[in-house]
Amino acid sequence: MSESNAPTPAPRCPRQARRQAAAAGRSDTPRVTFADLHEEPFRLFFPAAVLAGLIGVLLWPLVLSGWMTDYPGLRHARLMIQGFFGGFLLGFLGTAFPRLVETAPLSARCVLPLLALFLANVAAHTLGATALGDGLFVGEIALLAVLLGARLRARRDLPPPSFVLVGLGFACAVAGIAAQSIGTRAEAATALELLGRLWGYHAFILLCILGAGGFLLPRFLGLGARRKFETSIATTPEWRRAVSVAGGAGVLIVASYALEAAGWTRSAGTIRALTIVAYLWNEMPLERLRWSWNGVQWFLLVGLACLPLGVLAAAWLPGMRVGLSHIELITGFGLITLGVGTRVVFGHSGERERLDRFQPWLTTAGVLLFLGMLSRVSGDFLPKSMLSHYVSAAWCWVAGVVIWAVCVLPKILRADREG
Repeated sequence: MSESNAPTPAPRCPRQARRQAAAAGRSDTPRVTFADLHEEPFRLFFPAAVLAGLIGVLLWPLVLSGWMTDYPGLRHARLMIQGFFGGFLLGFLGTAFPRLVETAPLSARCVLPLLALFLANVAAHTLGATALGDGLFVGEIALLAVLLGARLRARRDLPPPSFVLVGLGFACAVAGIAAQSIGTRAEAATALELLGRLWGYHAFILLCILGAGGFLLPRFLGLGARRKFETSIATTPEWRRAVSVAGGAGVLIVASYALEAAGWTRSAGTIRALTIVAYLWNEMPLERLRWSWNGVQWFLLVGLACLPLGVLAAAWLPGMRVGLSHIELITGFGLITLGVGTRVVFGHSGERERLDRFQPWLTTAGVLLFLGMLSRVSGDFLPKSMLSHYVSAAWCWVAGVVIWAVCVLPKILRADREG
């Protein structure tokens, strides 16, 4: 048999198969395999997170229309934080962290128990079993820490220094659950219960966004990194200094929530907003920012701007704190989460170049989320029409996320032919 007619050696792994297919010029899009699902767990957790978010938001129309009688505030908050945002974080970290430290991806024995805990958590909070749901969420965090800790010990490179904030964020989530549990059982412990909500809801997501975003958002926005670190297993002085800066910002943010729970609302919010801006400026070359409607760039820009704006608005109008905090939650956390989620899905399905063009469906989804935020916030300022504003906000958010899901999530079934 001639060399030109010799059969191509069988690929040893899914990624190698995709590379050989690309080299052969095949135009068909590879489908994901079982290995892709656990090696890139965003493919499992992103759809589950969207489901959790839809359940959490739809509780409000069900109550306001009379289909439910129980006040859904606690269930809504848990499903959004632990379910929607938490699910995106689990999928992102499970996919990105092993790559960042250059170790083996997660195995099915790692991912499937984590997914089972997550789904059980969502089911528990949907049914109103808050204590059970919180316990399952702590189990998720513990298992994730074990899995990522094993990858960290086997690393061939150091993680980004900003990821110390991700660890601090998950610590705040656990501390927040403990503080809420103690606060609800002890008399005159309202400050502790408030601190638990601030740590468990706001600090958890904010610190994770700053930690992961400090490294990834400059790249997603095309800004380039403020500083680069050489590949190294052992810590370097530059890496340790960067960790100290990130850790110092995290401690200030965590302390500002304690200050807020003690009644120093405006001082706490001002400190937190200034820390957010200073940290982002230190990590990202913001002077290079240019507005663009292409892809998800405007999602990320609006989301970043709404982080300090939402914090300041809620702090300086404390009587409207709950409503105004949705500036941070919906258009801060929400737009950044969906923007990063889109980049992850497109980047792992071989369609990253589409994000260099204007995407009308993506813009529609983002505008609906923004309108949902405006409706939710304005409802607290218009008592006579408050309920209709709440319902409109819920449906705007649901419509925006459904449009996003329909246009983005089917691509999780497509593999990146370049690995």
